Amino acid sequence: MSSRLQEFCGYYSNRLSYEEVASLVERVSGERLLSDQKIGQIVSNKALEFSQEIYESTRITLAKSNQDVVKVNPTVNIYQPESKEILLFEDGIQVKGQKEQRQARNQLVREGESLSELVTKTPAIITDIVL
Repeated sequence: MSSRLQEFCGYYSNRLSYEEVASLVERVSGERLLSDQKIGQIVSNKALEFSQEIYESTRITLAKSNQDVVKVNPTVNIYQPESKEILLFEDGIQVKGQKEQRQARNQLVREGESLSELVTKTPAIITDIVL
């Protein structure tokens, strides 16, 4: 498979679904060259390649400054009251506080209240954290 075709699929996968990219490739080439699953694999492999490059670059930069790679604990119980400190990283999107247990939307609506009334009552929490 040509690198131009992979680049084409990667570019349009940021804008369209994999299925739409497969249709676009077929329309442009005149043949069904790739399935949506194969395009998904191409994108995943390229993302892994980029991740490895970024990791290696970060490792080299930290080695030059004699620091270890930042260690992240993958299992943090944010609801554990005994925790001294929890660093929570998020993407800056305004999200309401997270509940410990998820509830279905129909369970959230109380008698005489619509879902939109519930949503407007809780203000969004805006947090940006930089490491």
